[in-house]
Amino acid sequence: MKKKILLFILLSISYFNPAISAETDYFPPSLGPTFAWKGGTNGITTPNGRKNGFAINKIPDFGLDLYLPLSLEWNVGAYIDLCYNTHSFFMKYNYDGTAKEYRNIDRFRFSYIALAPSFTYSGFTVGLSYGIPVSADWEGAKIDADKLNNLWEVRAGWTYPLYYDEAGRLNFYINLSYALNGVYENFTEDDPLKNIVPAIPPQIITNYYNPRPAGIQIGFNFLFNLIVLPEEYYQ
Repeated sequence: MKKKILLFILLSISYFNPAISAETDYFPPSLGPTFAWKGGTNGITTPNGRKNGFAINKIPDFGLDLYLPLSLEWNVGAYIDLCYNTHSFFMKYNYDGTAKEYRNIDRFRFSYIALAPSFTYSGFTVGLSYGIPVSADWEGAKIDADKLNNLWEVRAGWTYPLYYDEAGRLNFYINLSYALNGVYENFTEDDPLKNIVPAIPPQIITNYYNPRPAGIQIGFNFLFNLIVLPEEYYQ
C-alpha cells in the first residue's frame, strides 16, 4: 500500500511537470481549502508494560489555508492555517511472551481546532500550531475534552506547486509535527489505562509519561488568488 501511494505521488509530479513553477516564483496572496492524510504515534516514552504504535487517521484533516507573500520577487511568504486537526496512535499492552505479540492494541484519537502560522522559503516551511481540543476517544469510548490540554506543536515541511494559473494553484505538501506538551491536563489522574496497565514497581507513573503526539501529514490544497497578476506572468 505504501509503495502504491509513493508511486501515485511520483506519477502525479511527473504528469504536471511541464506546468510546475520554479522555486523562485512569486505567488500572490491566496486562500483556499486544504485536506491531508495523517499518521502518527506517541512521541514520548511509555510506562513499563506499554508500547507505542503507529496509526493512520480514519478521516483526513481539513480546513482553510491563507498565503501571504513577503517578497515581490521570491517565493518567500507566510501561511496561516485554520484546520480540524486529529492525532491518532496505537497503545499496545498485555504482552504474550509465548506468541511474542501484544494481545491488546488500542487506538487513541485526539481532535483539535488548530491555528497554525508558518513561514516558507522556496517551498520549505517551519512554524507552530495551537490546538483547542474538541473531542477525543479511546477505542470508541469518549474522553472528556475538559480533561485535555490545549496543544502546542512545532511543525516543519515542504510545499510543492503542482500547477498554477491566473485562478490559483494546486499544492502538494508534507508536514512533520511534534507536540510540545502532553495531551492530558493531569495524566496521572486521567490516564484511561491507569487501572488496566498500572505502574510496575518500583516505577511510578507521573506526568512525564503524558502522551505527546508526533505525526506526518501528506496533503493537497488549492489556493485561489486574491489579486490578479499580469497575463504575461502565466505565459
